Amino acid sequence: MTSAAIFLTGILLLALFVGIRANCRISRSGVPDGRIVYLDADHRNELGRPLVSRRYGLTGKPDYLVETADGVVPVEVKSRDYPRSGPRDSDVAQLMAYCVLIEETYHFRPAHAVIQYADRYQSIQYTPQGRDRILRTLEEMREASHTQSVHRDHDRPERCRACGFRSVCDEAIK
Repeated sequence: MTSAAIFLTGILLLALFVGIRANCRISRSGVPDGRIVYLDADHRNELGRPLVSRRYGLTGKPDYLVETADGVVPVEVKSRDYPRSGPRDSDVAQLMAYCVLIEETYHFRPAHAVIQYADRYQSIQYTPQGRDRILRTLEEMREASHTQSVHRDHDRPERCRACGFRSVCDEAIK
């Protein structure tokens, strides 16, 4: 064998190894198999535009939308580890909102959505109850925006410390 043939064989084996590792990482990531039809980070073209529902007054930008054999699946990537008590209510609400946006944009009801945490992923089913809950929450938010005062809805000091309204809130937890 010539040195060129040995070199090319080495390159092919390296490419094969890298491809296998990439496929393993993708399958462990929770991102469904399919074609990415939306990418929040892609600001160069249509793939990065927000999804909009005028009907519900809702706009959102999921990290990914993946077109699978079963339809479009939203994927949201979180940099933190999976919470001990399971996905946060706010993470689930975010995914339910993306599912509503997919229904409005693509006229297709997704079966589920995926949250990719730093250490694992979680599939969240999109149920009629989940849909109704996010639509009720949106309505409550609209109603609250017209009131003079909105009361704190939690007893978590860490959440209070991170709030952007803390400096003007008379219900801040010390």
